[in-house]
Amino acid sequence: MKNNLFLYFLSSIILISCSFKPLYKKTNYFFPHKVEIIIKSLEKYENNVSIMKSHLNQKLNLKNSKDSDLKLVVSIVRNVLSLGINKDLNSYTSEIVFKINYSFYDKKGLLLTGNLKNSSSFNITSNNYANILALEDASNKLTISLSNDIANQIIAGNFSRKVRP
Repeated sequence: MKNNLFLYFLSSIILISCSFKPLYKKTNYFFPHKVEIIIKSLEKYENNVSIMKSHLNQKLNLKNSKDSDLKLVVSIVRNVLSLGINKDLNSYTSEIVFKINYSFYDKKGLLLTGNLKNSSSFNITSNNYANILALEDASNKLTISLSNDIANQIIAGNFSRKVRP
């Protein structure tokens, strides 16, 4: 009897202590309102703009959002640099650098502004198709990483005034 009571007490304490409540919660101050996302880039035939726009739409806008005057303007600058490191006779390393400036506006004006910079490296070989794929893969991964950073900055933004959608 005492053994069963002790076992029941021990199991209930373990089950109660296993609950998880996060310390920080992502709060969206402009939740029911839609954010218009404008992305500018000098690259004409890159899909970085569409990837970033779709990823930011997933993070910031819900399907049943109301129209508003909230606007996010993002400018992307991409540079590809040679690092001068030869892996062997047929391959060398290049670096892709993304510089992003963003501004978040509401009905009254500027709420948040900032800039981000991230880079990644990839190998260039004698195979042209592999070079294009390596460049696109590094570019896509950087775009997704930077769009996550922008969305987190905006969602967790500490604005100096109240947001007016």
